[in-house]
Amino acid sequence: MNPPNFPSVIKQIAAYLHISSDQIRCAPIRHGTLERNNVWRLMAMGRSFLLKQHLITQPVGNSTFTPFQIESVVLSRLHQLGCRVPELYWGSESAGYLLMEWCGDTTLDDLAQETPLDELKQIVRNTVRAFCQLEAGFAKSVHALKSYIYPLDYSAFLRDTMQTLLDRGRKTLDYLAWMRGEPMSLDQAATLDAIWGHLSNRLQGAPPTLGALDYNARNIVVDGNTPTFIDFGSIGWDWGERRLVQSLNSLGANRAGGNFVSLLDAGIVKEYASQVAKHREDWSETEIAAQVDYHQLLFYLSIVYRLLQSTAQPEAAESKSTLQSWGGPKARFRRILGLLADSHLSEDSDRAYIQELIATFRETSKQNGDF
Repeated sequence: MNPPNFPSVIKQIAAYLHISSDQIRCAPIRHGTLERNNVWRLMAMGRSFLLKQHLITQPVGNSTFTPFQIESVVLSRLHQLGCRVPELYWGSESAGYLLMEWCGDTTLDDLAQETPLDELKQIVRNTVRAFCQLEAGFAKSVHALKSYIYPLDYSAFLRDTMQTLLDRGRKTLDYLAWMRGEPMSLDQAATLDAIWGHLSNRLQGAPPTLGALDYNARNIVVDGNTPTFIDFGSIGWDWGERRLVQSLNSLGANRAGGNFVSLLDAGIVKEYASQVAKHREDWSETEIAAQVDYHQLLFYLSIVYRLLQSTAQPEAAESKSTLQSWGGPKARFRRILGLLADSHLSEDSDRAYIQELIATFRETSKQNGDF
């Protein structure tokens, strides 16, 4: 597939590179079984470049700037600060194209699906360091990027977002209890409610940070052991721990045999917490690690909630999309239970209680032959 306005764009890029148009080749980029329709690998002069088209050409919502303008400014700023983002070479605002540095042939999502976790330790450590460097770069750029932040009442938006995640998470734990064939006991439910209230207050009280609003393992490109963060068409406020969890958990969507893979472990989380604690006033490494653990808990409980909805209403359009992207729900559900019950990311006692509770649900289900 060639990009729209292909001859015109290639002619402009050729002029920028001081070569002829016939010396340029473009190839589409695939994510699993899907072919991306707005990014290409452009090859010229024995080098590779990333060519990206912004399909949205107007400001979104009440924004002042288009995604093209936002990404151009954000990339330039972060690259100047030494963050691991692509260098920007050329752009056509009228056509919505950006020509950028080619930063690797694979994504962190692909590596997580294809490579044993023990072989990814160094790249994961490097990714955490680059992630913290990126967060620091945004922190230094709040004033400079203020006009480009997606306009929202973030105080209300983040409060409501977190409350939705918490409500769904608590409800999902009730659903999981029924794997034993009966609900939680009154004592268990009362203890869980108390813990959930404590956990909720800690999550709601955590400070958000400025960063990209589209964050996942597919937006981290890898070359050897060097990660590069991509996709800055929208920026805004969110929790750094939420970004970290979603960046270091692979969904394996749209690929045969794909499943959920967490690249986080206690050592990686400890390294992250030690870096963040240096710059987050009055926050201990212990609390930061617990926040990562909580966000991973909510992340996978929300996925269980989505899977249960999809299997209960398989004819709904959203359910069809989810099941098509993720494949058979049984294998994925089994993997999630393992991640929820067996991952030890912190020493937090509240998280440990929930973990043990989920483990009992899983063991009873195994004994009953559910999976």
